[in-house]
Amino acid sequence: MTFSYTLVLALLLLFPGLCAFAGLRSGERTDFLAPRPEKPNSTGTLFVVVSGTIAGHLAGAVLFDLQAIWCRSTGLCVPVAFDPNIYRVLLGMGHPAGAPTDGAIAWWIFFLGALGVLTGWAFARASRTAAFKRNFDPVEFGWLDPAVQAVKAGRSVIVAYVVTKTSHDGASIAFEGIVDRLALDDDQKVAMIVLSQVDRFTVTIESKGGIRRRNGGGRPIAQMQLAASEIANIAFEVLTAPPETRV
Repeated sequence: MTFSYTLVLALLLLFPGLCAFAGLRSGERTDFLAPRPEKPNSTGTLFVVVSGTIAGHLAGAVLFDLQAIWCRSTGLCVPVAFDPNIYRVLLGMGHPAGAPTDGAIAWWIFFLGALGVLTGWAFARASRTAAFKRNFDPVEFGWLDPAVQAVKAGRSVIVAYVVTKTSHDGASIAFEGIVDRLALDDDQKVAMIVLSQVDRFTVTIESKGGIRRRNGGGRPIAQMQLAASEIANIAFEVLTAPPETRV
């Protein structure tokens, strides 16, 4: 595969947008909920990449404009043999004409790399703000958002009751434990769940329609993982510790 100059230049120019997407994903990651993988050709991913690219290059152009104002007003800038403003060079308005110097190439690549890193950092910080979470958490977590917000607020845990597809003589094996990690699929169904301090029990539907629970013996399981293919049903309960009273 041969890489053309146009492809390399396009990747360099898109680098701030790719960093913005990576920063956004890392910033919204939580210890409780595993983020869903992005769909191939996702319009949401494309929107973040394009928005990050525009925001990053806008910030870069503003920095060069501020630098020009500083140079004109103070005269403290040091002249160099190339135009440091890569946007002016790309638009064909830079100097000098002809082949760029080694220093020019190093500076332009360094600038685009630093711009990408700063854009990713800015998007990661923005994704952790209360305003961002207030607007995007309900979209991301859907029906699970109230429970997620309770855990984020502290002093709350989520207990899951998981009925598995493993059964014998009408009794299904089930587990009860504190939710350590949860993953949702594209339809906001539980794709994977990790429980800690897990108790075992069985659930039986009696002939008259009642449900009978029989607790299992043995010490609680320290941690276990269940995939969607093993889960028949699941229920959640949010437990909040009472506020501390001062004496």
